[in-house]
Amino acid sequence: MKVNDKAPDFTLQDENGNEVALKDLRGKTVVLFFYPRASTPG
Repeated sequence: MKVNDKAPDFTLQDENGNEVALKDLRGKTVVLFFYPRASTPG
């Protein structure tokens, strides 16, 4: 992906184990943050 590309629809679990789909957040501000796996260089 490049900056400002639209993210494909996906579903993940929240901190309580409930499924949240990106499409359910349509119309709201959403920030996606990606980081390298913990304890790895980068």
